[in-house]
Amino acid sequence: MTLQNHLLIKPKFYFRLLITLLLVCPSCSSISADLNRVSEQNILRHVENILSGGPHPAGSKEQRRVGEYIQQELRLCGLEVKTQTFEAVTPIGRRQMTNIWGISKGKKDQTIIISSHYDSKYFKDFSFLGANDSGSSSALLLELARILAKNDLSDFSLWFLFFDGEEAFVEWTSADSLYGSREFVKMLNRQSNLSKISALILMDMIGGKNLRLFPDTNSEELLSDIIWNQAAVMDYSNIFRSTGKVSAQDDHIPFSNVGIPVVDIIDLNYEHWHRQDTMDKLSVKNIAIVGNVLLASLPKIAAYLSHKP
Repeated sequence: MTLQNHLLIKPKFYFRLLITLLLVCPSCSSISADLNRVSEQNILRHVENILSGGPHPAGSKEQRRVGEYIQQELRLCGLEVKTQTFEAVTPIGRRQMTNIWGISKGKKDQTIIISSHYDSKYFKDFSFLGANDSGSSSALLLELARILAKNDLSDFSLWFLFFDGEEAFVEWTSADSLYGSREFVKMLNRQSNLSKISALILMDMIGGKNLRLFPDTNSEELLSDIIWNQAAVMDYSNIFRSTGKVSAQDDHIPFSNVGIPVVDIIDLNYEHWHRQDTMDKLSVKNIAIVGNVLLASLPKIAAYLSHKP
């Protein structure tokens, strides 16, 4: 091995060593005992409220109602709520969309974003509810906001970010998809705030009864390692699978494209994807498991990001 090759692999080796140490560190291995864990009852309530008006594709009246509900719930958590409204050009015409995020300020000037999209896919002749896509992840994000607003697990600021317009209106292309996340990154760039985002954690379709989550090849490997290894420590390897990969085109891509570390937690094998995606297809227990794994992983993710050059 040449000295050049040794220097190339050295940083990655040390980061993996750091992750290993974090996993065995007693002070990092679990959340404090007084922390409220994920409530299945709250998750169920959120999903029911999100779906109560039927389909809610981006730009629709019903989507605005869902957005108002999300803002209301974030404020009840005591969070500062911000919105970004923009007009998107879609294959079916111009649509007004709104990104929503709640802010929990930390000691650091750096931010970790935890996110989900909150629109359901548009179908002209099919009533698509989107209980899992994106009801499950939106509900869990609201529940994580409730917990983390009162329990600081890191020195980072936390943004609980709901993207509008993730779904394609006609056919998935770089122009007809990811409307909200693309606009959000543009806004961060205009405000010279990209450097303040340390990482983005994205959740999507995390509520199926036969939930199987594989590491995503478009996510940062070391961030995925922290979450999947934590799941193994918690005996959830049946859900967070260590063998196999997926390659997701999702709201993390615009962030990855500008160099922000990202991780996408998504079940691309969900059998009811863009079909009869209704409440009866959900496992609230599985949604809560994903939430508890994320809560246990967050201090380790923060420690890793704090040591990252």
